[in-house]
Amino acid sequence: MSKTKSIKCKIGELNLRKRLKNLHRKVKTHNFITAKSVGILFSSPDEHSFNAIKDFLSFLSQKEIKVIALGFVPSKKIPQQFLLRKGINFYCNTDLNWYYKPKNEIVDQFMNQEFDILFDLSLNDYFTVNYVGSLSKATFKIGKQSDNAYPDLVIDINKNKSVDYLIEQIKHYLNILNN
Repeated sequence: MSKTKSIKCKIGELNLRKRLKNLHRKVKTHNFITAKSVGILFSSPDEHSFNAIKDFLSFLSQKEIKVIALGFVPSKKIPQQFLLRKGINFYCNTDLNWYYKPKNEIVDQFMNQEFDILFDLSLNDYFTVNYVGSLSKATFKIGKQSDNAYPDLVIDINKNKSVDYLIEQIKHYLNILNN
């Protein structure tokens, strides 16, 4: 990592910590029965992962849960195959400021939405995705085990680092959770 990029990341992390001090959210456990609205956060999907995410959106919709998904694409443009998907929005590098903070209205709306559950399906650790997930007002946050400290329920996917496996584990544990 270049020295400039490292400085930008440090400034971004300081900004995030400052904003987290002002974030007050009530943590409440939800499962597929109690959840009425869900946010799905993901990053740089390949075609297979994107299909797994779309299937998960369908699964949630069948349970009559309102779903909004937000994906980060780490390039200057969003690939054509990701555009115009109902209920799925994307942002890319051109939507970030110089220290990698998202500066996009869609991202702000996503962070301010009071979801019952936020699913972080990102397999890669991008600061911008961590920023959005950390500042989300969701009452219950679920994600993979990583250096990010924000998930309320952490799922270990070291056996199989795939979106399919992460979704399978999420379904398993949320079916066990009994509010």
